[in-house]
Amino acid sequence: MRKVLEIKNLTVHFATSDGTVRAVNDLTLSMEKGRTLGVVGETGAGKTTLAKAVMGLLKDRDRAVQGGEIWYDGRDLRTLSDAELREVRGKQISMIFQDPMTSLNPVIPVEKQIAEAIEAHQRVSGEEALRQALEMLDMVGIPKNRGGEYPHQFSGGMKQRVVIAIAMACNPDLLLADEPTTALDVTIQAQILDMIRELRDKNGTSVMLITHDLGVVAQNCEFVAIVYAGEVVEYGDVHQIFKETAHPYTMGLLASVPKLNEQTERLQPIEGLMPDPTALPKGCFFAPRCRYATEKCRKEHPPEREAAPNHLVRCFRIDEIKKGGTCDG
Repeated sequence: MRKVLEIKNLTVHFATSDGTVRAVNDLTLSMEKGRTLGVVGETGAGKTTLAKAVMGLLKDRDRAVQGGEIWYDGRDLRTLSDAELREVRGKQISMIFQDPMTSLNPVIPVEKQIAEAIEAHQRVSGEEALRQALEMLDMVGIPKNRGGEYPHQFSGGMKQRVVIAIAMACNPDLLLADEPTTALDVTIQAQILDMIRELRDKNGTSVMLITHDLGVVAQNCEFVAIVYAGEVVEYGDVHQIFKETAHPYTMGLLASVPKLNEQTERLQPIEGLMPDPTALPKGCFFAPRCRYATEKCRKEHPPEREAAPNHLVRCFRIDEIKKGGTCDG
């Protein structure tokens, strides 16, 4: 299967008055053509920063991205000029941003906002771009006669549909969806996710679905990357992540989710908080919260290891954990 995106040793640090924020740390990840990759982690794990780095949208881009490569279509996106990046963004790689309320221009009709994306990348007249924009509105379930309305006249779910229409207007090869159902009620969430899946299947688009919802991942993704403190701690297909879990953080995430087939009085939260990105622990970033941690874990940073073919885990104690080991090592 062809790789549509390959991220190699990506590091993104930001200099602030409180110190250097280590947002993404030596992260390596790849995506296959036509598949959906779920990127899962708590708030502050670096998921959105990762997506913005791929899009080339970080402020002071060259200063923030400290190292690594982002390969798409035979080119390292980090080496492209701003003009070359603008050609890629929207046409080949598009992004659905986290908050539909702030993603749209409040003083421009939605049909014109979609048409702008089409005109920017296709050699068509303004009239043709507007016609295609109305077709896109129809495709995401909004009547064409509402194209002349403004964002404030739409509900949250309808705004998100407009944002998806803009992202999909030029039939991109890769779609980055950053928590596309945030702030939407459950029924609208399901409709939005169904729509993204249908558009993916129809157009052969590869999707990176960024979320903290494991239920969304289970229903919509073929592959999953669990991100903690700016690095991938576990990667595999959906079955491996949910049924052959090998990293303590992933185990904690799964244990904190209620299960319909089990009767429990209390959920099991992960103790502690995500580490301060300006002062990450010396060894394994998860060690302060991990019940399996040893002195080695606290002093040395674990490399990625294979728990099984194509199932990568960043942990020293994979074998003991699989056998039901404890923190006595």
